[in-house]
Amino acid sequence: MNIRRFAIPRHHLDTGLLIGVLAGVAGIGFHFLADRFGALLFGWIETNQAPISLLLVILVPTIGLCLVGLILQKVPASTLGGVREVSQALDNYGAVIPLSRILNVVLSGLVLAFGGSVGPEGPTVQMGALIGSKVGQRFVVKTETLKTMVRAGAAAGIAGAFRSPAGGVLLTVELFGAHFDRDLPVIGIAAVVGYLTQTAILGWEYPFGLSYHPQPLTLTGLLVIAPLMGLVAAPTGHVFIRMFDVAKQLFPKGWPLAIRVTIGGFLVGCIGIFYPHVMSTGYDVVVAGLDGRMNFERCIVLLLLKMVATSITFGSGAVGGLFAPTLFMGAMFGGAFGFGLHALYPAVVPQPEIYILIGMVVMFGAIVKGYWSGLLLVADMSGC
Repeated sequence: MNIRRFAIPRHHLDTGLLIGVLAGVAGIGFHFLADRFGALLFGWIETNQAPISLLLVILVPTIGLCLVGLILQKVPASTLGGVREVSQALDNYGAVIPLSRILNVVLSGLVLAFGGSVGPEGPTVQMGALIGSKVGQRFVVKTETLKTMVRAGAAAGIAGAFRSPAGGVLLTVELFGAHFDRDLPVIGIAAVVGYLTQTAILGWEYPFGLSYHPQPLTLTGLLVIAPLMGLVAAPTGHVFIRMFDVAKQLFPKGWPLAIRVTIGGFLVGCIGIFYPHVMSTGYDVVVAGLDGRMNFERCIVLLLLKMVATSITFGSGAVGGLFAPTLFMGAMFGGAFGFGLHALYPAVVPQPEIYILIGMVVMFGAIVKGYWSGLLLVADMSGC
């Protein structure tokens, strides 16, 4: 192997370090906007008695997404963002990302805080890529090197959002392409530094940490159930994608965007009256499943309603990330397998909670097409 192929200019590595720090700090800000503000908002709702609290569950996403929709309508550029926008910048615009994309990040955080069924990773990818683009434009000249900096920023954003530096690197390679000999060191440095920056401030806890030691799968689970889950995940993911497309058609394009997003918030709020679990990321539901506080019927219901809520949120024109809803759906998909088969054959599935993790991996692959990165992300988020 020619070691010189991996020689990276020192200032490129320094730039990757700077991108990682800035992306990590920006991720912390996004966390406070989307998660902490959302927790305060819905915590306040819980302090009220019914029927006021039930009314607020509808009003908060309705009014909140109305405000978001007004800005989206007033500033059309704010609708552009996320993974697709980063891909287009790399392919068509020489990795130059305009600063105006930060508005999309802020609005995505607000959608999440107000209960919209979106995720934080799309905005954090956009934010990290934007930082990589601006830092790269300041310190580098060549377009190919600038593309590397954008990929490094995206990896740092993913690493912080999912607490997975390795998953951030691999998902960046799968989604945006990268040269292992030229890009990988810079991308890897940015991802690790972005992860360390966020965890140093926000804590080192695993989002899906297990409170017990996972048992190995039984032979039947490994050779029969897990492959079967992979086969069933493909059509299940297709159903969601189809539902996603149909939802876009239910909101007539002739209607003002603000009206469409407001109706979307109202519908998600109506679902939230009965099943608030499907609002925002719903990570607490995944944790409940991993702790064994779920059953087959509940997993099926939440899987279907999460598909509906996510399709409505995006179909209405709201902005946000899709990875977190995918992980939620995968968790409920795996939980349905695990808890359902445990009730029938407890000896074959002695620890049904583990199938929640498997479900997240296979659903992430089916919908996002990030097969190996999904495995790394789930492993890092659960500490397995």
